[in-house]
Amino acid sequence: MRVYNTASRSVEDFTPINEDRVSLYTCGPTVYDYAQIGNLRAFVFDDTLRRVLSASGFRVKHVMNITDVGHLSSDEDEGEDKLEKGASRENKSVWQVAEFYIEAFLKDAESLNILKPNGYHGPHGVYARATDFIDDQIKLIQILVEKGYAYQTEQAIYFDVSKLSDYGKLTGQKLADKEIGVRSEVITDSDKRNPQDFGLWFFTIGRFENHDMRWPSPWGDGFPGWHLECSAIIHSVLGEPIDIHTGGVDHIGTHHTNEIAQTEAVFDTKLANYWLHNEHLLVDGQKMSKSKNNFYTLYDFAMQGITNLSKVPLRLVIFFGFISAFLSFVAGMFYLIYKLVFWYSFSVGLAPVVLGLFFLGSVQLVALGIIGEYIGSIHTLVLRRPLVTEKERINC
Repeated sequence: MRVYNTASRSVEDFTPINEDRVSLYTCGPTVYDYAQIGNLRAFVFDDTLRRVLSASGFRVKHVMNITDVGHLSSDEDEGEDKLEKGASRENKSVWQVAEFYIEAFLKDAESLNILKPNGYHGPHGVYARATDFIDDQIKLIQILVEKGYAYQTEQAIYFDVSKLSDYGKLTGQKLADKEIGVRSEVITDSDKRNPQDFGLWFFTIGRFENHDMRWPSPWGDGFPGWHLECSAIIHSVLGEPIDIHTGGVDHIGTHHTNEIAQTEAVFDTKLANYWLHNEHLLVDGQKMSKSKNNFYTLYDFAMQGITNLSKVPLRLVIFFGFISAFLSFVAGMFYLIYKLVFWYSFSVGLAPVVLGLFFLGSVQLVALGIIGEYIGSIHTLVLRRPLVTEKERINC
């Protein structure tokens, strides 16, 4: 088995730490809103990887987190907590918002036939929630402070990235290069030593004075930063190093870079041997995202009456990861072929079509036509117009 390892920026033979066992950690959802299908693509990617590993004879211990605290609207520790934002939007408590969207995510995962993680069983089930690991996160911070990797300001405790000579190695970008692009106007805490220093613990003062989620700590009441939870969960459940860590390409520059930094600083060992990242789902050449307002959910499919999308075709469409002009062309071609085949079969009888497909060796044509039907339905939803007009369908 060969994989593309982001850490080495090359395709490598996969060799697990233990001969027949694989430890797999996958970054899960932040539960402040419905997951859009771009988010779900990452989980389909993870699930496909796990199934391939299992089919290859490995026993996979899979852990996935759920972020239910600490994820600010900017990965660089700026803005408001996404859970707090969701609570304000819906006039609910943050705890209610988290529970509601956890259930929504679980339903989406079941709809896509995604296997549940099998490597963790905690107070809330098989998904490792960040709020179930608060004590573990505090312990990591204590070690980082004791070893001189972290420092305290009035607003937070930060990781000092200048203490690591190879900070940012996952991206291949040096810290000095990253500093060039930092804008001073987005730095909320003027006491940060370096612009890239990231929050380990935020105190419930100032902009977070009314933050509902808060816990006591040796330094004062507050809540953990987003990057810390994955390091704490991995250490508690899997141990370092793990075989494979996955996530989206948008995690490479900040989230996974910071995970590596804090874990290696605490334990003096690698976090993971292989880093696998999935690409974004594109809509007409642009990343699907809530900020661009070009996102769609599985619920949107249901609202459009697309009820014949079974789990496998829907997984395929999401996994292939793009809804573009090229896909529009290909899907349209498949759709027309599919319609022509069935029009002919109903017009002159099924036998000539079956015989013709048999002699042409084009059984795959039927499969592609069916896939085209599903892709055509999704394209109608995404672009708000059909691939083939009603008149063309009648003419077919």
